Amino acid sequence: MISDKGIPFHERLNFAVYALSRFILSVGSYIYLFSVSYYIMYETGSALYFSINMAISLVVTVALLPFSGLLSDLGNKRKIIITGEALNTLVILGLFIYTLFFEINLAAIYIVTFLNSLIEPFVSNSFQTSITELFHKDRVQKVMGYTSAILSSTVILGPILGGILFGLLSFNHIILIFFIGFLLSTALDFLLRFDLYYKEEVYEENFHEGTGFKKDISAGFRYIFKSEVFRSLLIIGALVNFTTGIVSIFPEKMMIFELGFPPETVGVVNAIAGLGVLIGGITVARIKQFDNPFMTMKGGFFAMAALCIAYLAPLHLGLGMLPNMLLIGLIGIGFTLTFQFINVPLGVFMQLVIPQHIKGRVFSTISLFSMSIMPLGAIVYGYLYDLEIYWAINLVTSAAVISIAMIFFNKKLIHMSKEMYQEAKAEETEKVDTSVAEADSVVGDSPELQPER
Repeated sequence: MISDKGIPFHERLNFAVYALSRFILSVGSYIYLFSVSYYIMYETGSALYFSINMAISLVVTVALLPFSGLLSDLGNKRKIIITGEALNTLVILGLFIYTLFFEINLAAIYIVTFLNSLIEPFVSNSFQTSITELFHKDRVQKVMGYTSAILSSTVILGPILGGILFGLLSFNHIILIFFIGFLLSTALDFLLRFDLYYKEEVYEENFHEGTGFKKDISAGFRYIFKSEVFRSLLIIGALVNFTTGIVSIFPEKMMIFELGFPPETVGVVNAIAGLGVLIGGITVARIKQFDNPFMTMKGGFFAMAALCIAYLAPLHLGLGMLPNMLLIGLIGIGFTLTFQFINVPLGVFMQLVIPQHIKGRVFSTISLFSMSIMPLGAIVYGYLYDLEIYWAINLVTSAAVISIAMIFFNKKLIHMSKEMYQEAKAEETEKVDTSVAEADSVVGDSPELQPER
């Protein structure tokens, strides 16, 4: 996208800054999260303590989602994002100062997780809802695909660097690296043009709907429950996110305790798995626009179910360390590739179909429902994996994912979602054609002029 002269300069600059900012922050986050995960697993020997850290983050995030959605719709997205990232930077700085005087411990990790979780919903929701103001809607699929591909390198680099640095550096040095990443990311976000495709008139409906807090915050719920497609998405998201422990907890438990991998090896395996994000992101960005995102998502669920069973193979084949590394890495590639063909089509569908003035509240409501069950899922999976009943857990999970795909991605829902998606694309094309015609008649050869916020 950066070298495409057919795209306005400021939009290409937005993409470069956005991708670089997310890249730096993501590398730091992976190094930090890898170190925290390995520390908890290594020091406690329990997947339950690991899952508690996840649960803290999820519970706080879920509680704040309705407020983050309302604020991103009614507030200044640029100020929300920069303020939030600056506060996150201060939290990590505080943790670094703490580790200079005291040993790192579970309490400190849990407190930092809690504080970051107070801030993150507002930043992430504002970024989600500003995508179609940073970039033109016709290029959303490319932006999301290429961003995923770029960030895939952090999925590869992060665990490798995390494994190496965990063995070479003290924990407070790793936290310092994370702090520097947050600081650079915050500085870069000052360069983003959030007003590139901003249109004041699309937000006017917020003022016509009433200004009561209760009415404002419930607008996302009302929009969703009017649509059978979005009602189904709520249920699908909640059920699938309950099962995420099979990806976030089981591989670490298997590699560290069942197979005895050292931290460097765990990092390499996680990095291999990140190749799936790279492959999936580039593929999604380069293929033609989705005809029906829901059909792509349905295929992804079937692939996910098969991979849940495949994850059991390293425990029973009796292979050496190197073959097990390659096998687990390949299965991880399968998962990350599959998630690209679930998450990106869903994201593109929502970005195009949901009206801009209410997008923040709809995004936050869907996230609220889909994430609300994740803390329970993390605790349940952590407890069950400590019982070492791996076959039963993975088989039941696989059957549940297949059932979700068969029941909810039925012909009726797929047909309805396709109609909504095609209508949104046609409406946007009509707006673009009208805008171009008006621009040509007024300013002639000045297609890069955009409304200012």
